[in-house]
Amino acid sequence: MGKRKSRKRRPPYDPAESLRPTTLDSELEPIARDLYEKVCCGSKKHWPEIKSRSEFKTDQALRENFLSSAHEGMRAAQNHIVQRVESTAGLSFSEELLYRSIADTIAWQFLGEQLCHARRLFRGHNQPDLSQSNFSSVVSAANSIVESNPDSMPLLSDLTSFVQVGDILSLDPRSGLSIIEVKEGKVNQRISQFLKFYNESGCDRALHYFMSEEGPHTAKQMQRMIRQSGRMAHVSEMMSSGTSIDPDSGQKVYIPDEFIPISDWNEELSALLARSEEKGWALDVIEDCLFVGCYADTPMFHGSHIAFNLWFDECGGDAESPRAQMMDSIRSPLALPVFSRHIPVENKFDFLFGRKHLCMALSVEKLIEKCEEAGLIVRQGTNKETSKMEQAGAKPYRHKGKSIFIGDGSKELVLMDGIFMRVFFHGQKPVSTIRAILAAGLPT
Repeated sequence: MGKRKSRKRRPPYDPAESLRPTTLDSELEPIARDLYEKVCCGSKKHWPEIKSRSEFKTDQALRENFLSSAHEGMRAAQNHIVQRVESTAGLSFSEELLYRSIADTIAWQFLGEQLCHARRLFRGHNQPDLSQSNFSSVVSAANSIVESNPDSMPLLSDLTSFVQVGDILSLDPRSGLSIIEVKEGKVNQRISQFLKFYNESGCDRALHYFMSEEGPHTAKQMQRMIRQSGRMAHVSEMMSSGTSIDPDSGQKVYIPDEFIPISDWNEELSALLARSEEKGWALDVIEDCLFVGCYADTPMFHGSHIAFNLWFDECGGDAESPRAQMMDSIRSPLALPVFSRHIPVENKFDFLFGRKHLCMALSVEKLIEKCEEAGLIVRQGTNKETSKMEQAGAKPYRHKGKSIFIGDGSKELVLMDGIFMRVFFHGQKPVSTIRAILAAGLPT
């Protein structure tokens, strides 16, 4: 288990530094293209057979053939990453970002790009450093899964940036998704065997005897295993039934069965990308509050962040306004990877390797106006409300020093980074996102 992530203080806003373009090492592009092809196009031969989404859902044979082919490509990509991680040559920072992004792309496919499920798998810890990670036992367990079921895809959790429940997230074309914990070592084996006996017998005397015989170290390890088992059961229950009690917070988590549409700005983004090809740059404003600028690889590319920041600031942006660039998504665990964004394939590699730069910023003042125009109720949080949330570990966004609550008359949400992440990295329109969260009672 990694260390708990510490909250980094945001550096002071500087238009000459904020949103400065970043890229992966250019020599990684051939590898990135090969891994993308394996992970996202392994089922390509079956694409002409899919006539409609509804038909695909009901045609079990087609689904199994499709997933079998897709998983073959995913396994090949994961094997490449594992071999590279286990080699004696060290991993560069760019390599680790690329490999995690590829593994995340697999995980998001497993989850149907549903953020509500991804949140259940993320515990807020740093993932192990891949260059120092020793996961040979997990690799062996994954290989055993494939030997037993050649069509399955056992994804190693440590390779991803956000899967922190279980050691393996495995998808089987017939039995579905499962979370697997790999037990290694004699102590863990004894604990596992005892817990199986205790769950069946409920014998408290046996529990007392086991704890006294094994000692405090084993007792602590058993508590950790019980907590991890509870988290795995919680996630599995959430995915199957849509409701469960979070074992860490004790709160009931609910995901509604009803599909609640959220408008996206994918079409606007694709149009922006096309326009930037024509003149080297393009600007747009989504829902009158989300400012977006796309810049191509022209002489102004390296100063594109300055041009964007000055434009946004002239339109009402300030030092506290949320800002992001597309490349930030590869360092944000719950962001959709660039590979998963619904944009032309070539543009994905343009973003990763410095031929395109996308800057985004949200005017909270204008967002508040648009929410009020849509009939939502916006108010400032009291100091007591804000302090209570911060003491509980939440971090509400402060607009002019105050937290912001937005409601529909029956429910309220507080404006937080989670909403900005949905807008920037999941391509969701701001007002539509807020209305959908209120309608569904989803976490922000």
